[in-house]
Amino acid sequence: MASEVQIAKLALQHIGDRWDISDLTEATPEAEQVNLVFADTRDALLRQHPWNFAKKFTSPAALTGTVPGNWDFMYSYPPDAVRINGIVDPLETGIPIKFEVGRNASDLKVILTDQVSAEFYYTMRVTDTVQFDPEFTMAFSYALAARLAMPLTGERAIMGDMDTIARNIVNSAWETDSNEGIEENPPEATWIQARA
Repeated sequence: MASEVQIAKLALQHIGDRWDISDLTEATPEAEQVNLVFADTRDALLRQHPWNFAKKFTSPAALTGTVPGNWDFMYSYPPDAVRINGIVDPLETGIPIKFEVGRNASDLKVILTDQVSAEFYYTMRVTDTVQFDPEFTMAFSYALAARLAMPLTGERAIMGDMDTIARNIVNSAWETDSNEGIEENPPEATWIQARA
């Protein structure tokens, strides 16, 4: 599995940068530019899709106080979340449970819903690159390359090429990631069952 330095090296290689870095703390233009965009690029890519390797569940206690909007319950937004993907349906009806992300009167980021004792599933901020899916790593390296291209090469064409390649790899990675696992067939409607 690739380290942060290896991902940075891949990104620099993609844009044809002739310099090599051995550490992200070194005083080079390459390391400086990588440090400026590494975490934001990673988090943006994590946020774009409910990646299986970053899927996490939590059942926080409902917060007390005035619940904003027309919702019944308010829950803390998990500190390691980059995206709330949904609420586990305890009745397994197959109907998504509605929720909204916002801020309460205390300016805390919260999840608002009508679901009591809600269990949320979300994409967590994975910072340990060893945990990355290999396709995510490659997509990340190209997304990083797209952000590094202008400051390091000054070439818009290279930036555009990297962005296009990144999108193609991301789409392929999403498809592979989405097909991992077994999805149950939705239950038949009661009126269909009654006809049997």
